Amino acid sequence: MSSSSLNLLKVSNKLIIGLRIKKELDAWDLVQVLNGLRITVIKDEVSSIILHTPTHIPLFTGIHRDRIGHLLNKWVDYVEPLPSGITLSVIDNVSMSFSEVKVKAIPEVQVSTPTIITMCKLGDNQVRYSLFLRGSTHGKTDILSCNNKAFLPQLRDNIDLALKPSPKPGHMFMTKHYPIDIDLTRHLIVLGATGSGKTTLVKILINNALQKGMFNKIVIFDPTGEYSLYLMGRGYVAIPGIDIAVNPLTLPRHRASELLAMAIQAAAFLYGENDNGGFSFIQLEVLEKAFERLGDRNTLRDLYIALNDLEQELRRNDYLNAISAVRRRLRKVMVTALMRNVLSTSAIQSRLLVINMAPLYFVSQITAIIFTLTFLEVLSGMLNNSLIVIDEAHRILNRYVVGESIIERLIREGRHDSTTLVLVTQNPLDVKRNVLDIVGHYVVFKLNGKSAVEAADLLGIDKDIVIKLKSLEFYYHSNDITVKAYIMGNPGINYLVASGIIYRRLLENVNDQDYVNSMIKKFGRSLSPVLIPQVIELGRRLGYDVKSIIQLAAKKDPEYFRLLSRVITGEE
Repeated sequence: MSSSSLNLLKVSNKLIIGLRIKKELDAWDLVQVLNGLRITVIKDEVSSIILHTPTHIPLFTGIHRDRIGHLLNKWVDYVEPLPSGITLSVIDNVSMSFSEVKVKAIPEVQVSTPTIITMCKLGDNQVRYSLFLRGSTHGKTDILSCNNKAFLPQLRDNIDLALKPSPKPGHMFMTKHYPIDIDLTRHLIVLGATGSGKTTLVKILINNALQKGMFNKIVIFDPTGEYSLYLMGRGYVAIPGIDIAVNPLTLPRHRASELLAMAIQAAAFLYGENDNGGFSFIQLEVLEKAFERLGDRNTLRDLYIALNDLEQELRRNDYLNAISAVRRRLRKVMVTALMRNVLSTSAIQSRLLVINMAPLYFVSQITAIIFTLTFLEVLSGMLNNSLIVIDEAHRILNRYVVGESIIERLIREGRHDSTTLVLVTQNPLDVKRNVLDIVGHYVVFKLNGKSAVEAADLLGIDKDIVIKLKSLEFYYHSNDITVKAYIMGNPGINYLVASGIIYRRLLENVNDQDYVNSMIKKFGRSLSPVLIPQVIELGRRLGYDVKSIIQLAAKKDPEYFRLLSRVITGEE
């Protein structure tokens, strides 16, 4: 780094430059080689260093630049300059929150205590210094001043200046002293209780990725419909079973068998959807035998028929019971979303694809899990250089499920194709621990109980810190950096309130057919519950008028969900 490229600031009649910590270092080692410069070490949640000069005389500008440039070249692996605006922000923030310690004896400062120390070296062992600790101030504190004298070994023995790496400056989220970004070149796991800020953070990440054009495609598996309405108009909202379907049996036979077994196990553990839990060994054997009988046939209906044929041959009671159990579970997933491979042209062409999974989760948890896993495998060719967001990921990555899902494989191999996964969950205890450990890149919002213990263990902090987080506060962990951050503002809309407003407008204008059609076309796929032309057509055939159908949807009447379910399952 040449001295001419240094962007030095003039503050309090001094030339200064702020430095970010790139790699863990002991700032005392830097103090030894200042060569006429002065140093302010800020040891706080976001550690940083300010290099500065004595009172600035323009005649010495070139000398000061050379000294700073030489120092930074020597320590380039450990520190890098901060943007000038960030440097000023750091100085301003700490000046208002730290007070000078004015005592004759050098106090012994605990390792974890937020500390600022400024040193102006006099000789080999003697320095002038000022020590600051976090606490109330009366106005601003001049943290660049040196008001006391001491011997360097005494200071070093009493004040620990081991500094951990600091995050790079950004613009999305605020730390104590400056804004940072979250790295989307790495897989990310977002943990937090309901209402803590998870979805808000993910929306910001998606917006940022869209604005910067970071990915060829962004695919969001939306379990509630919240992302669908928030991103409506910016991409394509698809509904499984309507204009998007994937057939798990077009995968290699062994893979299709594993996928079905994993999905049924996951649903069994999380929701008790299956009467007897996941597949037993004999049920797996039956499933494999049915696959062997398929030949060139490749639909779930064909697999169901193969089980019927198998029943005629295997007359032992244990086999017959197993066939009955597997057939009962398959019956739940024989819906249009899993019967063929199709993706609408609009969905293929859209850079932002939001898959509204809410209707499918209403039909069957197993079906929704199979759909997600199959989509990622069958359509993997279109997912190079993609961002894939899976909310409520614990539904799929349950730690008690045997076998490796496509998501786990993407975690291990996805970066080769520039694919980034963002996995969002409210319960880390349900996610496979090997997934949490391999990713190693986390955002943690408020959690409680055992979930807080698990998250705290991942971050290496105390569980009470996780429990006491407020809404929109989180800890960000990347590589060696763990830092508390805050979401600045709350972008977006309240999903349920917005859905209610749109339904009310529909009912107010129900006699204006053009208005109703245009509103359904624009918002219908994103509403809670989904309102699509297919449901209205089915309702009309069953004797409902349009107003009655919209009223049922607005009230979330069970009858409306029965209509929606029939459309999604293909029973209309």
